[in-house]
Amino acid sequence: MAADFEAFLKDVLSPMLDHPEALRIEVREAGRKREVVIFAEQVDRGRIIGKSGRMISSLRTLVQAAGEKQGLVVNLELFDEDEKDRPRRDRHDTTESSTEA
Repeated sequence: MAADFEAFLKDVLSPMLDHPEALRIEVREAGRKREVVIFAEQVDRGRIIGKSGRMISSLRTLVQAAGEKQGLVVNLELFDEDEKDRPRRDRHDTTESSTEA
């Protein structure tokens, strides 16, 4: 039985959001890796993150555990449109740092 990350996250998150109709989950597959991205209205992102990041951390733990049972490596991210033009921490190009020196 394959893990259905999209259905799980919609079931968990929809009842607590002001705009559940805007909730969208994307799952990108690359071999045994899954990149799960949550898209939500800006007003709902704080609820998804939770106090001190506890909610998003718990969601990450749950989808990672479900993925491990299926032999998958799962990464869960909350899309932040304010950061879409900034490079992600884990994807810096090594040529960038060499041009700064």
